[in-house]
Amino acid sequence: MKLFILLFLTLASSSHAEDSHCGYFKYCGSSKSSSKSYPSSSSSANFNPSTISNIKGIGVETLFQPNNPLGFNLVTGNGKVGGAVISPTMENSFFGNRAIEIDEVYMERREDKKRYKTKKINLALGANVLNKKNYSLDLGMSLKRNPDIKKINPGVGATLRLWNINFGAYVFKDDTAIELKNYVNPYSGNLYSLDKSTNLYEESFIVSTFSIGTSYKNLSLDFGVIGTKYKFYPEDTFIRIYSLAYNYNQFLFNLAFRNESSSNAKVVDGMLTIERTKKDFYTGVQYMFNKHVVAGIGYNNFLLNEWSMTLTLFL
Repeated sequence: MKLFILLFLTLASSSHAEDSHCGYFKYCGSSKSSSKSYPSSSSSANFNPSTISNIKGIGVETLFQPNNPLGFNLVTGNGKVGGAVISPTMENSFFGNRAIEIDEVYMERREDKKRYKTKKINLALGANVLNKKNYSLDLGMSLKRNPDIKKINPGVGATLRLWNINFGAYVFKDDTAIELKNYVNPYSGNLYSLDKSTNLYEESFIVSTFSIGTSYKNLSLDFGVIGTKYKFYPEDTFIRIYSLAYNYNQFLFNLAFRNESSSNAKVVDGMLTIERTKKDFYTGVQYMFNKHVVAGIGYNNFLLNEWSMTLTLFL
Protein backbone atom coordinates (compact mmCIF):
# COMPACT_ATOMS: atom_id res chain seq x y z
CA MET A 1 0.00 0.00 0.00
CA LYS A 2 3.05 2.32 -0.19
CA LEU A 3 2.02 3.33 -3.72
CA PHE A 4 -1.46 4.22 -2.44
CA ILE A 5 0.00 6.42 0.32
CA LEU A 6 2.38 8.15 -2.10
CA LEU A 7 -0.45 8.87 -4.54
CA PHE A 8 -2.66 10.11 -1.69
CA LEU A 9 -0.01 12.58 -0.52
CA THR A 10 0.56 13.80 -4.08
CA LEU A 11 -3.14 14.53 -4.59
CA ALA A 12 -3.50 16.09 -1.14
CA SER A 13 -0.73 18.57 -1.92
CA SER A 14 -2.46 19.65 -5.15
CA SER A 15 -4.71 22.68 -5.25
CA HIS A 16 -8.37 21.97 -4.47
CA ALA A 17 -10.58 21.20 -7.44
CA GLU A 18 -14.17 20.00 -7.52
CA ASP A 19 -14.14 16.32 -8.44
CA SER A 20 -15.84 16.05 -11.81
CA HIS A 21 -17.01 12.47 -11.47
CA CYS A 22 -19.23 13.44 -8.50
CA GLY A 23 -20.59 16.34 -10.54
CA TYR A 24 -21.25 14.10 -13.51
CA PHE A 25 -22.44 11.00 -11.64
CA LYS A 26 -24.47 13.10 -9.24
CA TYR A 27 -25.37 10.20 -6.96
CA CYS A 28 -21.84 9.04 -6.23
CA GLY A 29 -21.89 10.94 -2.94
CA SER A 30 -21.23 14.38 -1.54
CA SER A 31 -18.64 16.37 -3.46
CA LYS A 32 -17.02 17.05 -0.07
CA SER A 33 -17.31 13.48 1.11
CA SER A 34 -14.51 11.56 2.77
CA SER A 35 -15.62 8.44 0.87
CA LYS A 36 -16.41 9.80 -2.59
CA SER A 37 -14.37 7.06 -4.30
CA TYR A 38 -17.01 4.51 -3.27
CA PRO A 39 -19.13 3.13 -6.15
CA SER A 40 -22.50 4.54 -4.98
CA SER A 41 -24.14 7.05 -2.69
CA SER A 42 -25.66 4.26 -0.61
CA SER A 43 -22.29 2.61 0.08
CA SER A 44 -20.85 6.01 1.01
CA ALA A 45 -23.83 6.89 3.24
CA ASN A 46 -23.66 3.48 4.91
CA PHE A 47 -20.04 4.21 5.83
CA ASN A 48 -20.88 7.75 7.02
CA PRO A 49 -24.33 9.39 6.64
CA SER A 50 -22.90 12.92 6.50
CA THR A 51 -21.53 12.19 3.02
CA ILE A 52 -24.92 12.60 1.29
CA SER A 53 -25.58 16.21 2.31
CA ASN A 54 -25.02 17.61 -1.20
CA ILE A 55 -27.21 15.17 -3.12
CA LYS A 56 -29.71 16.84 -5.47
CA GLY A 57 -32.88 15.28 -6.84
CA ILE A 58 -34.20 11.75 -6.41
CA GLY A 59 -32.32 8.58 -7.31
CA VAL A 60 -33.11 4.88 -7.12
CA GLU A 61 -30.16 2.47 -7.01
CA THR A 62 -30.82 -1.16 -7.90
CA LEU A 63 -28.44 -4.09 -7.66
CA PHE A 64 -28.86 -7.49 -9.31
CA GLN A 65 -26.84 -10.59 -8.55
CA PRO A 66 -27.97 -14.12 -9.58
CA ASN A 67 -29.59 -16.28 -6.87
CA ASN A 68 -30.36 -13.22 -4.72
CA PRO A 69 -33.29 -10.79 -4.37
CA LEU A 70 -33.08 -7.51 -6.23
CA GLY A 71 -31.60 -4.80 -4.00
CA PHE A 72 -33.03 -1.27 -3.79
CA ASN A 73 -31.69 1.96 -2.28
CA LEU A 74 -33.37 5.37 -2.40
CA VAL A 75 -31.36 8.61 -2.31
CA THR A 76 -32.74 12.16 -2.34
CA GLY A 77 -31.76 15.72 -1.40
CA ASN A 78 -31.93 19.43 -2.23
CA GLY A 79 -28.20 20.20 -2.37
CA LYS A 80 -27.79 21.05 1.31
CA VAL A 81 -29.73 18.27 3.01
CA GLY A 82 -29.77 14.68 1.76
CA GLY A 83 -31.26 11.38 2.83
CA ALA A 84 -31.10 7.71 1.93
CA VAL A 85 -33.03 4.55 2.68
CA ILE A 86 -30.51 1.73 2.48
CA SER A 87 -31.53 -1.88 1.91
CA PRO A 88 -30.16 -4.59 4.24
CA THR A 89 -27.49 -5.75 1.80
CA MET A 90 -24.61 -3.71 3.25
CA GLU A 91 -23.64 -5.98 6.17
CA ASN A 92 -20.92 -8.48 5.26
CA SER A 93 -20.42 -6.64 1.98
CA PHE A 94 -17.13 -5.21 0.72
CA PHE A 95 -17.77 -1.65 1.98
CA GLY A 96 -19.69 -2.70 5.10
CA ASN A 97 -19.10 -4.09 8.55
CA ARG A 98 -18.41 -7.80 9.23
CA ALA A 99 -21.48 -9.04 11.11
CA ILE A 100 -21.70 -11.95 13.54
CA GLU A 101 -22.34 -15.14 11.57
CA ILE A 102 -22.18 -18.87 12.27
CA ASP A 103 -19.25 -20.30 10.30
CA GLU A 104 -21.20 -23.20 8.75
CA VAL A 105 -23.93 -20.79 7.61
CA TYR A 106 -21.31 -18.53 6.07
CA MET A 107 -19.66 -21.39 4.19
CA GLU A 108 -22.99 -22.67 2.83
CA ARG A 109 -24.12 -19.28 1.52
CA ARG A 110 -20.65 -18.63 0.08
CA GLU A 111 -20.81 -21.86 -1.92
CA ASP A 112 -24.31 -20.92 -3.12
CA LYS A 113 -23.28 -17.29 -3.84
CA LYS A 114 -25.93 -16.03 -1.41
CA ARG A 115 -25.43 -12.65 0.24
CA TYR A 116 -25.79 -12.22 3.99
CA LYS A 117 -29.43 -12.30 5.13
CA THR A 118 -30.69 -9.53 7.37
CA LYS A 119 -33.97 -7.64 7.73
CA LYS A 120 -32.40 -4.41 8.95
CA ILE A 121 -33.28 -1.12 7.29
CA ASN A 122 -31.01 1.92 7.54
CA LEU A 123 -32.21 5.52 7.26
CA ALA A 124 -29.37 8.01 6.72
CA LEU A 125 -29.60 11.82 6.82
CA GLY A 126 -26.88 14.39 6.07
CA ALA A 127 -26.76 18.20 6.17
CA ASN A 128 -24.17 20.81 5.22
CA VAL A 129 -23.77 23.26 8.13
CA LEU A 130 -20.66 25.16 7.00
CA ASN A 131 -19.27 25.72 3.51
CA LYS A 132 -16.28 27.97 2.89
CA LYS A 133 -13.56 27.98 0.24
CA ASN A 134 -10.92 26.21 2.32
CA TYR A 135 -13.10 24.30 4.77
CA SER A 136 -16.56 22.83 5.20
CA LEU A 137 -18.49 20.74 7.68
CA ASP A 138 -21.25 18.21 7.10
CA LEU A 139 -23.16 16.41 9.85
CA GLY A 140 -25.20 13.24 9.60
CA MET A 141 -27.29 10.80 11.57
CA SER A 142 -28.66 7.32 11.01
CA LEU A 143 -31.47 5.16 12.35
CA LYS A 144 -31.17 1.39 11.99
CA ARG A 145 -34.10 -0.90 12.75
CA ASN A 146 -33.84 -4.65 13.31
CA PRO A 147 -37.33 -6.23 13.10
CA ASP A 148 -36.04 -9.37 14.88
CA ILE A 149 -35.32 -7.36 18.02
CA LYS A 150 -37.73 -4.47 17.37
CA LYS A 151 -35.23 -1.77 18.28
CA ILE A 152 -34.23 1.44 16.53
CA ASN A 153 -30.52 2.19 16.94
CA PRO A 154 -29.10 5.70 16.37
CA GLY A 155 -25.80 6.85 14.92
CA VAL A 156 -24.02 10.18 14.35
CA GLY A 157 -21.38 11.15 11.79
CA ALA A 158 -19.42 14.14 10.50
CA THR A 159 -17.26 15.08 7.51
CA LEU A 160 -14.72 17.90 7.75
CA ARG A 161 -12.89 19.30 4.71
CA LEU A 162 -9.66 21.24 5.20
CA TRP A 163 -8.37 22.52 1.88
CA ASN A 164 -8.07 19.38 -0.26
CA ILE A 165 -8.27 16.75 2.50
CA ASN A 166 -11.50 15.28 3.85
CA PHE A 167 -11.87 13.66 7.29
CA GLY A 168 -14.84 11.56 8.32
CA ALA A 169 -16.03 9.86 11.51
CA TYR A 170 -19.18 7.89 12.29
CA VAL A 171 -20.33 5.98 15.39
CA PHE A 172 -23.54 3.95 15.59
CA LYS A 173 -25.22 1.36 17.74
CA ASP A 174 -26.37 -1.94 16.25
CA ASP A 175 -27.71 -5.29 17.37
CA THR A 176 -28.21 -8.86 16.19
CA ALA A 177 -30.19 -12.00 16.95
CA ILE A 178 -28.88 -15.43 15.94
CA GLU A 179 -30.32 -18.94 16.30
CA LEU A 180 -27.45 -21.09 17.59
CA LYS A 181 -29.13 -24.49 16.98
CA ASN A 182 -26.52 -27.29 17.15
CA TYR A 183 -23.61 -25.31 15.73
CA VAL A 184 -20.17 -25.80 17.31
CA ASN A 185 -17.95 -23.01 18.56
CA PRO A 186 -14.56 -23.61 16.85
CA TYR A 187 -12.70 -21.77 19.63
CA SER A 188 -14.02 -23.95 22.49
CA GLY A 189 -15.19 -27.13 20.75
CA ASN A 190 -18.53 -26.86 22.57
CA LEU A 191 -21.99 -26.12 21.24
CA TYR A 192 -22.60 -22.40 20.95
CA SER A 193 -25.86 -22.90 22.86
CA LEU A 194 -23.88 -24.27 25.82
CA ASP A 195 -21.22 -21.56 25.75
CA LYS A 196 -23.80 -18.77 25.47
CA SER A 197 -26.43 -20.46 27.71
CA THR A 198 -29.18 -19.78 25.19
CA ASN A 199 -30.54 -21.01 21.86
CA LEU A 200 -31.28 -17.48 20.61
CA TYR A 201 -28.26 -15.21 21.03
CA GLU A 202 -28.82 -11.45 21.12
CA GLU A 203 -26.16 -8.77 21.35
CA SER A 204 -25.95 -4.97 21.09
CA PHE A 205 -22.65 -3.45 19.97
CA ILE A 206 -20.99 -0.21 18.84
CA VAL A 207 -19.45 0.28 15.38
CA SER A 208 -17.01 3.10 14.59
CA THR A 209 -15.76 4.23 11.18
CA PHE A 210 -13.02 6.72 10.37
CA SER A 211 -11.86 7.93 6.96
CA ILE A 212 -9.56 10.33 5.18
CA GLY A 213 -9.75 11.20 1.49
CA THR A 214 -8.56 13.56 -1.20
CA SER A 215 -9.07 14.20 -4.90
CA TYR A 216 -7.69 16.08 -7.86
CA LYS A 217 -9.62 16.59 -11.07
CA ASN A 218 -10.98 13.14 -12.09
CA LEU A 219 -9.19 11.01 -9.48
CA SER A 220 -10.32 10.36 -5.89
CA LEU A 221 -8.59 8.36 -3.13
CA ASP A 222 -9.89 7.29 0.28
CA PHE A 223 -8.68 5.29 3.25
CA GLY A 224 -11.24 4.07 5.77
CA VAL A 225 -11.37 1.87 8.86
CA ILE A 226 -14.24 0.04 10.58
CA GLY A 227 -13.90 -1.13 14.17
CA THR A 228 -16.32 -3.33 16.12
CA LYS A 229 -16.06 -5.00 19.52
CA TYR A 230 -18.26 -8.10 19.80
CA LYS A 231 -18.89 -10.14 22.93
CA PHE A 232 -19.60 -13.13 20.69
CA TYR A 233 -16.01 -13.31 19.43
CA PRO A 234 -12.77 -13.54 21.46
CA GLU A 235 -11.15 -10.58 19.65
CA ASP A 236 -12.23 -7.28 18.11
CA THR A 237 -12.98 -6.83 14.40
CA PHE A 238 -10.91 -4.28 12.47
CA ILE A 239 -11.25 -3.52 8.75
CA ARG A 240 -9.14 -1.26 6.52
CA ILE A 241 -10.40 -0.18 3.08
CA TYR A 242 -8.27 1.52 0.42
CA SER A 243 -10.32 2.82 -2.52
CA LEU A 244 -9.95 4.94 -5.63
CA ALA A 245 -12.23 6.19 -8.40
CA TYR A 246 -11.39 7.64 -11.80
CA ASN A 247 -13.78 9.34 -14.19
CA TYR A 248 -13.13 9.24 -17.94
CA ASN A 249 -15.77 10.84 -20.15
CA GLN A 250 -19.00 8.91 -19.39
CA PHE A 251 -17.23 6.10 -17.48
CA LEU A 252 -16.52 5.82 -13.77
CA PHE A 253 -13.92 3.22 -12.73
CA ASN A 254 -13.62 1.91 -9.16
CA LEU A 255 -10.91 -0.13 -7.48
CA ALA A 256 -10.65 -0.97 -3.77
CA PHE A 257 -8.71 -3.24 -1.42
CA ARG A 258 -10.00 -4.58 1.91
CA ASN A 259 -7.79 -5.88 4.73
CA GLU A 260 -9.87 -7.45 7.50
CA SER A 261 -8.81 -8.76 10.90
CA SER A 262 -11.65 -10.70 12.53
CA SER A 263 -12.53 -13.92 14.34
CA ASN A 264 -14.95 -14.96 11.59
CA ALA A 265 -13.88 -18.11 9.79
CA LYS A 266 -12.20 -18.01 6.39
CA VAL A 267 -12.87 -20.43 3.53
CA VAL A 268 -9.67 -21.83 1.97
CA ASP A 269 -9.88 -24.51 -0.73
CA GLY A 270 -13.48 -25.27 0.22
CA MET A 271 -12.73 -25.69 3.94
CA LEU A 272 -13.30 -23.48 6.99
CA THR A 273 -10.11 -22.25 8.63
CA ILE A 274 -9.41 -19.99 11.60
CA GLU A 275 -7.41 -17.13 10.09
CA ARG A 276 -7.86 -13.60 11.41
CA THR A 277 -6.54 -11.89 8.28
CA LYS A 278 -8.73 -11.78 5.19
CA LYS A 279 -7.77 -9.82 2.08
CA ASP A 280 -10.15 -8.98 -0.76
CA PHE A 281 -10.41 -6.56 -3.66
CA TYR A 282 -13.30 -4.89 -5.46
CA THR A 283 -13.45 -3.51 -8.99
CA GLY A 284 -16.24 -2.02 -11.03
CA VAL A 285 -17.16 0.26 -13.91
CA GLN A 286 -20.21 2.44 -14.48
CA TYR A 287 -21.46 4.09 -17.68
CA MET A 288 -23.80 7.08 -17.88
CA PHE A 289 -26.15 6.67 -20.86
CA ASN A 290 -27.83 10.04 -20.26
CA LYS A 291 -28.71 12.37 -17.39
CA HIS A 292 -31.17 9.86 -15.94
CA VAL A 293 -29.64 6.40 -16.37
CA VAL A 294 -26.36 4.94 -15.09
CA ALA A 295 -25.55 1.23 -15.43
CA GLY A 296 -22.59 -0.68 -14.10
CA ILE A 297 -20.97 -3.97 -13.23
CA GLY A 298 -18.97 -4.83 -10.12
CA TYR A 299 -16.87 -7.70 -8.80
CA ASN A 300 -16.90 -8.94 -5.18
CA ASN A 301 -19.47 -6.51 -3.83
CA PHE A 302 -20.72 -9.19 -1.38
CA LEU A 303 -17.30 -10.76 -0.67
CA LEU A 304 -18.34 -13.89 -2.57
CA ASN A 305 -16.01 -13.45 -5.58
CA GLU A 306 -19.19 -12.76 -7.55
CA TRP A 307 -20.24 -10.41 -10.33
CA SER A 308 -23.22 -8.09 -9.89
CA MET A 309 -24.96 -5.49 -12.03
CA THR A 310 -26.22 -2.05 -10.97
CA LEU A 311 -28.74 0.33 -12.47
CA THR A 312 -29.33 3.85 -11.12
CA LEU A 313 -32.30 5.94 -12.26
CA PHE A 314 -32.54 9.58 -11.20
CA LEU A 315 -34.45 12.81 -11.83
